[in-house]
Amino acid sequence: MLTVVRNNQDRIVAACDWWLVDEQGFWNPYGVYVYLNRLESNPGINLHTVRRFLVTEISALVPQAVGVYWEPRVQSGLRSFRRTQLSQLRQEVMA
Repeated sequence: MLTVVRNNQDRIVAACDWWLVDEQGFWNPYGVYVYLNRLESNPGINLHTVRRFLVTEISALVPQAVGVYWEPRVQSGLRSFRRTQLSQLRQEVMA
């Protein structure tokens, strides 16, 4: 799935390629984890704002998601948000 973030002038400022996976990390259309494959953004864009937008958009599409994870390009290892962290981000967006 591709999610696109646009600014007030309807210009693309970021895009994220993601899909659902199962507990073992294999693609599954009924998976409960979201794997963020790649996030690209324009220079100077506030990534925290982009992440909040993505959480809102993706959670609307897959409300069964338990968590989100990704592998940073510049660091080794995985990074993730658990459901409680996703809920906190959603609350920030709604406030």
